[in-house]
Amino acid sequence: MRQWTSIAKETIARASIVVKFLCFLHVTDSYLLSSNHVLGPSMLPTLNITGDVVLVEHLSHRIGKLGSGDLVLIRSPLDPKKTVTKRIVAMEGDKVTFSLDPIRNHSSRSLVVPSSSF
Repeated sequence: MRQWTSIAKETIARASIVVKFLCFLHVTDSYLLSSNHVLGPSMLPTLNITGDVVLVEHLSHRIGKLGSGDLVLIRSPLDPKKTVTKRIVAMEGDKVTFSLDPIRNHSSRSLVVPSSSF
């Protein structure tokens, strides 16, 4: 009987270590940083067209440290199961000029990025 007690204690101790490790992985992946596979032509030449694995940190947007030029990963509005990669081109108060129809004519339009309503 004493042998089974020591085996049970050892099993519980090892299971406890595994559970703590899995909790640590969950917290790290959800709140600190995670990896993500990114592919497609929209981010050339920064990211490879055949796919790159990027480390995504989850703190900057929580403390408001995003800026122009940063890459962000967001859920696709068309398919919430997919993640899309975009570059921030302007922040609130910045003036952005863009072509209305670059193929047919050279007219452009300028807008000021409005402040957030949050």
